[in-house]
Amino acid sequence: MKDIELACFLQHFFEAGMGTDIGDVHAAASGTSIPTRCGSLVFVGNSHTYQPKELGGVPGAFARLAASCGHSVSAESVTQGGANLSDLWEEFESYMQRRGTEGVAFDTVVLQVGKGSAEERFIIGEVLRHRYCPLLLSLASNPQVVLYQTWIPGQTRRHMNTQMCAQSSAVRARVLSTAWPEPTEGEELTATLEEYRSVMLAAGMTEVVLARAGHAFLHLKADNRIYPALWKDDMGHGSALAGVLVAAVLALALKLTKGERLGRILEALLPSAWRTASPGFAGAAEFGQKAWREDGKGAPAAVMNLLNDPEEDLPISKYPPGMRTERRDLPFEFGDVLAAAAAGPLEISMAADLPRAGQGGYAAATSPAPKARRWQKR
Repeated sequence: MKDIELACFLQHFFEAGMGTDIGDVHAAASGTSIPTRCGSLVFVGNSHTYQPKELGGVPGAFARLAASCGHSVSAESVTQGGANLSDLWEEFESYMQRRGTEGVAFDTVVLQVGKGSAEERFIIGEVLRHRYCPLLLSLASNPQVVLYQTWIPGQTRRHMNTQMCAQSSAVRARVLSTAWPEPTEGEELTATLEEYRSVMLAAGMTEVVLARAGHAFLHLKADNRIYPALWKDDMGHGSALAGVLVAAVLALALKLTKGERLGRILEALLPSAWRTASPGFAGAAEFGQKAWREDGKGAPAAVMNLLNDPEEDLPISKYPPGMRTERRDLPFEFGDVLAAAAAGPLEISMAADLPRAGQGGYAAATSPAPKARRWQKR
């Protein structure tokens, strides 16, 4: 009798007090996962997939979030820095054939795509049509496909030849990826993603899920405390904060969670401190970021070249000094802001009429002015 009373009490507590589905709680407590179509995933992409390394990249962040939602998920990846799907095709084909020989079947394939130029979109569309789709359709597991669209604004790419031809390649590389989207960024991201999905559906794929990480970034553009902390360096890589945001976009797109307590879970996944972009890259420097170690400014080049890992927080680094952000520098309940930004793209996918720029398509998250914080050199 006491056991029944205790069970009733726990059910009332979780449903009324915590806002969580009791079925999810039972599944998590018993160690069994809720039935899902994405128990085994393979991610295909470049550095915007294998970063942030603090969380094991996007695959690692997604697997952690899925586990927190009561799902048993395994995530593998095929990645190469600076590559796109046309560059990764042969490696992906070999990887899938090898894993098939080993008896490994994937039920979800996550393909990283961007916005790109018209030429790039044509190439990616063709490789999807003639390479990826036939291979995926030939697999016995019949995997669903997730098109994970990154957040990299590309407004400077089209101007590079005319405005930057006299500048060095290093300068051009820094400007190619910026944190400042064009006014039509949302429309262009939507058009590109819909184009790729149409190509895959026409090629015979039946399940193509859209994970609009770029739109989630746009949702946060007006937040002057969270948005700067999404960026890591001058190549536009996402920080650890971006990693948990992207994981939330994927989890919601794949229906691993309905959003219950998602904000608190995202806060728990975030490390206490993480690397962010240099001052001015995505916002005001006084945002609450901590100064990166500058002990190696006068070190010889031979010593600097010994350190090749940009993720290591060492006294000496060959990379330009960046910043450190701490979790306490973010606004109160920032996880709820991230969860709302991750849920925003779902409204785009479900809407009959896609929102256009300037018509309220993205309700930017806002927060009160940041209070003064004490600064301390690291």
